[in-house]
Amino acid sequence: MIDDPRPYDPAQDEPLISAFADGELQGEQHELVEFWIANDIRARQELDRLVRLKAFTDHLVLRPAPDESWDEFNKKVYNRTERSLGWTLFGIGAGLVGAYFVVRLALVILAATIPLIIRLGMFVAGAGLIMLFISALRQRFFTRKRDRYDDVKR
Repeated sequence: MIDDPRPYDPAQDEPLISAFADGELQGEQHELVEFWIANDIRARQELDRLVRLKAFTDHLVLRPAPDESWDEFNKKVYNRTERSLGWTLFGIGAGLVGAYFVVRLALVILAATIPLIIRLGMFVAGAGLIMLFISALRQRFFTRKRDRYDDVKR
């Protein structure tokens, strides 16, 4: 027996009562919960509640999902995977091609044979085009459809 058991604290000790109800405690913890059950009505009530809940949930059986639901699930998962991979590959390729053109454009802009006003105009137009592209991508990303309940039929 425990020499000086601490009092039962419902806010702190519910996990121990739950583990006791599931038969998971041993040693001093088991003895401590037995002491609480013998000496504190709140501990007994919590144990009774958990035992009733366990008895109820032990007899619950999940119904298997209909075969059609698995077909829809698989279609959606594969579509999402393929599209994600496709967009990722497209983004990498577009980034590589874009980097090539940016380097080529920088070489043209820095060429001393082109008048300064033309070089400045090309730089400003290129910067504007890049800003528009980034803005369109950001808007598309943040406003894409996120309705999880789209396929729910009433």
